[in-house]
Amino acid sequence: MDEGVTSRRIEELRGGLGVHRRTLQRWRRWWRTVFTATPFWSVARANLMPPPDITVLPASLLERFAGPDTPMRLAQCLRFLTPLYGPYGDHAC
Repeated sequence: MDEGVTSRRIEELRGGLGVHRRTLQRWRRWWRTVFTATPFWSVARANLMPPPDITVLPASLLERFAGPDTPMRLAQCLRFLTPLYGPYGDHAC
Protein backbone atom coordinates (compact mmCIF):
# COMPACT_ATOMS: atom_id res chain seq x y z
CA MET A 1 0.00 0.00 0.00
CA ASP A 2 3.03 2.31 0.30
CA GLU A 3 2.99 2.72 -3.47
CA GLY A 4 -0.65 3.68 -3.69
CA VAL A 5 -4.03 2.05 -3.56
CA THR A 6 -4.94 -0.27 -6.39
CA SER A 7 -7.78 -2.74 -6.73
CA ARG A 8 -5.28 -5.61 -6.48
CA ARG A 9 -3.78 -4.28 -3.24
CA ILE A 10 -7.20 -3.72 -1.73
CA GLU A 11 -8.18 -7.27 -2.61
CA GLU A 12 -4.98 -8.58 -0.98
CA LEU A 13 -5.77 -6.67 2.22
CA ARG A 14 -9.39 -7.71 2.09
CA GLY A 15 -8.41 -11.35 1.78
CA GLY A 16 -5.81 -11.15 4.53
CA LEU A 17 -7.98 -9.22 6.98
CA GLY A 18 -11.37 -10.55 5.97
CA VAL A 19 -13.00 -7.11 5.83
CA HIS A 20 -15.07 -5.40 3.17
CA ARG A 21 -13.55 -2.87 0.77
CA ARG A 22 -15.67 -0.07 2.29
CA THR A 23 -14.23 -0.88 5.72
CA LEU A 24 -10.69 -0.54 4.38
CA GLN A 25 -11.61 2.78 2.78
CA ARG A 26 -13.17 3.99 6.04
CA TRP A 27 -10.06 2.99 8.01
CA ARG A 28 -7.81 4.77 5.52
CA ARG A 29 -9.94 7.92 5.72
CA TRP A 30 -9.89 7.78 9.55
CA TRP A 31 -6.07 7.55 9.67
CA ARG A 32 -5.60 10.41 7.23
CA THR A 33 -8.28 12.84 8.39
CA VAL A 34 -9.77 12.12 11.82
CA PHE A 35 -6.62 10.77 13.49
CA THR A 36 -4.34 13.50 12.11
CA ALA A 37 -6.75 16.18 13.40
CA THR A 38 -6.70 14.94 17.01
CA PRO A 39 -4.94 16.90 19.75
CA PHE A 40 -3.16 13.65 20.61
CA TRP A 41 -1.54 13.49 17.17
CA SER A 42 -0.41 17.10 17.15
CA VAL A 43 1.54 16.46 20.36
CA ALA A 44 2.58 12.83 19.80
CA ARG A 45 4.07 13.31 16.33
CA ALA A 46 6.63 15.70 17.81
CA ASN A 47 8.09 12.72 19.68
CA LEU A 48 8.67 10.78 16.46
CA MET A 49 11.61 11.80 14.29
CA PRO A 50 11.25 12.00 11.48
CA PRO A 51 7.51 12.50 11.77
CA PRO A 52 5.46 9.77 10.07
CA ASP A 53 4.24 10.57 6.58
CA ILE A 54 0.49 11.10 6.92
CA THR A 55 -0.11 9.95 3.35
CA VAL A 56 0.93 6.40 4.28
CA LEU A 57 -0.52 6.10 7.79
CA PRO A 58 -0.67 3.76 9.65
CA ALA A 59 2.35 2.09 8.00
CA SER A 60 4.59 5.13 8.50
CA LEU A 61 3.69 5.20 12.20
CA LEU A 62 4.37 1.49 12.62
CA GLU A 63 7.83 1.99 11.10
CA ARG A 64 8.77 4.24 14.03
CA PHE A 65 8.70 1.36 16.48
CA ALA A 66 11.60 -1.05 16.91
CA GLY A 67 11.22 -4.73 17.41
CA PRO A 68 12.31 -8.08 16.07
CA ASP A 69 9.06 -8.59 14.17
CA THR A 70 5.81 -6.98 13.08
CA PRO A 71 3.72 -8.26 16.03
CA MET A 72 6.16 -6.66 18.50
CA ARG A 73 6.15 -3.34 16.61
CA LEU A 74 2.37 -3.47 16.40
CA ALA A 75 2.09 -4.00 20.16
CA GLN A 76 4.37 -0.99 20.77
CA CYS A 77 2.34 1.12 18.36
CA LEU A 78 -0.91 0.17 20.07
CA ARG A 79 0.56 1.12 23.45
CA PHE A 80 1.57 4.47 21.95
CA LEU A 81 -2.03 5.00 20.80
CA THR A 82 -3.66 4.14 24.16
CA PRO A 83 -4.26 7.80 25.12
CA LEU A 84 -6.85 7.87 22.34
CA TYR A 85 -8.91 5.24 24.16
CA GLY A 86 -8.73 6.27 27.80
CA PRO A 87 -11.77 7.52 29.74
CA TYR A 88 -11.87 10.63 27.57
CA GLY A 89 -10.07 9.36 24.50
CA ASP A 90 -13.23 8.43 22.64
CA HIS A 91 -14.12 12.12 22.59
CA ALA A 92 -10.79 13.00 20.98
CA CYS A 93 -11.63 11.01 17.85
